[in-house]
Order: sequence, then C-alpha cells, then structure tokens
Amino acid sequence: MLQRLIRFLRREEPSSKIASNRLKLILVQDRLGVNEEVMKDLQQEITQVLSRYFTLDKNQVEIDLQREDQAMALVANIPIRGMKGRD
Repeated sequence: MLQRLIRFLRREEPSSKIASNRLKLILVQDRLGVNEEVMKDLQQEITQVLSRYFTLDKNQVEIDLQREDQAMALVANIPIRGMKGRD
C-alpha cells in the first residue's frame, strides 16, 4: 500500500509497464531488422558527427527507437556541454 502511494506521488511507472515498453522496443527493432550492433554503430556515428559542433558527454548518449501507434521515432538523449568555436 505504501509503495503504491510512493509510486503515485513520484509518478514512477510500475515495473510491468517498463517491461512492456522494453518488449515493444525489442519487437520494433526486430521487425525493422535493427539489431544491437546496428544501434551501437548508429549511436557512435551520430555522436561523432555532433561532436564536430558541440562538446558532448559521450558516456551519457542514449539513442533508442520508439513506436507510438503507427509511427516510429528515433529518440536521442545527447547531453551537450557547450558549443565548439567555428574557425
């Protein structure tokens, strides 16, 4: 009972919802033929390109595929520490 109240107040998703979202992501990646290696390569290449223009926290970069209804989205969380100077 107390845990439910805490979850409600913190707006935390229940573990079943988190597991469901992870399973959906795996199914989407499988359906598109995107395996873990491809996602790692994509993350590395996007980070490499963006690091030409920005100072990034490369250890915190997260790239994911998400599906909502009939649409697919590539979602990226890329912490930017600053802008690089232009010569």
